[in-house]
Formats: sequence, C-alpha cells, structure tokens
Amino acid sequence: MDLGGLRDYTATFLRGRFGSPEHRYLHRLIRRYVGHGGRYLHLRGEVLCWPRPRQRLFQYRLRRSARRAGTQDLTSLLDTGGWREQLAASWLIAVGRRADLRDRIAQDLQSGTACGYGWDYCTALARLGTEQDAELLRSYLDQTLLVPRPLDEDDESHCQRRAMGALLYLDGVLGTSCAQPFLAPGGLWRQWSGEDSSNSLEEERELVAQLVAFAAGRRPLIRT
Repeated sequence: MDLGGLRDYTATFLRGRFGSPEHRYLHRLIRRYVGHGGRYLHLRGEVLCWPRPRQRLFQYRLRRSARRAGTQDLTSLLDTGGWREQLAASWLIAVGRRADLRDRIAQDLQSGTACGYGWDYCTALARLGTEQDAELLRSYLDQTLLVPRPLDEDDESHCQRRAMGALLYLDGVLGTSCAQPFLAPGGLWRQWSGEDSSNSLEEERELVAQLVAFAAGRRPLIRT
C-alpha cells in the first residue's frame, strides 16, 4: 500500500471508531456490505470463474446481505463517492432486484459525471429486467454516445459498451428492439464506435447475461 493509501485507510479507520455518529454508521456499512471477505475485490469479475461450490456460497452471502440492506444503507454507500462502495451497492441492488433504487440509478447515470461504476448499474438494470430499465439504458446512450470516444481504452468516464450490451440483452428478454436505432447505418453507435456491425457487441451481451445469471443465483456459463 502506498503512503497515500495508508493515510486514507488510517483516516477512515479513525473516523469509523472515533468520529461522528454518521461516520461510525458508514464505517459499519462498509465493513458489513463492502469489505466482508474481500467482497468488492471478488465482484470485479473473478467470481465468474470460481468452482461452483464456492460460487454458491458467495451467492448465498450476497442474497443475505441484499435482504438485510435497507434503502438508506444502499443510498449511503452510493453517496460515499468511492468505487468500492458503489460497486458493492450496485451488486446488492442487482441481487435483491431493488426496484426502489431505480430512480437513484437513473439520477446517477444521467448526471453527466464520471461513472466507471456505471458498468455495474448496467448489470443492475438488466437484472431488474423491465421495459422501464431498457428505457433508462436507451436514454443514457442517447446522452453519452454524443461524447467523443476516449483515446485511452482504460478510460471509465462512461460505460457505453456495457450499456449497449445490457440493452441488447433486455431486447432479447423482452422481445423489444430498443437497440436497433443505435446500430442502424448512421446511428449513434456507428458514429461513436466506428464499427460497421453489431457483431463486436455479442461478447458484451453474453457477459451481461452471465452477470445477470450470477446475480440471480444461477451458474454463469463461461465460454472459452
């Protein structure tokens, strides 16, 4: 851990032990829902490749946490601004199918601010699985596909590709065609990505399907 990270960790620890009631409350939330068993690290994707018995145990613990977490708990985690807290909260929303947090997701995705954690919001919307969720993804893409594509492939200011994968997934589930205007000749996706076909998005759609399956407690089928 670098010195900056050590200072941040120490400050967070001290606030959690000796700070205001609000700081102590947030410290308890982070310990319970974010750091428990290294949860936020595992949720970055490695869980999809775990042996099935280990996956089942992790999914059970996620479901239990999703049942325990109140709306205020999840909102407080999202309000911290930290990617770890936002990642864990987004997954708990997905696992618990927390439609009560849909408006908060919409607010964050449409805020125009950097939102690398929005990748997990896309998974949550795909898991909620309604036409309303597809409309939120469509609105998000209407806005962010007008933003120039970053030169740095690691730039996570927005999550256009994951949002397209989630929208294609929902089209398949709902029998809708919300993604088609973006993929049509001259559509916003073509203009933003420079791609001539939607074939490159199939991998993204499959990944969203795997993440939704995992959030639902099923086994994600990883293709090699």
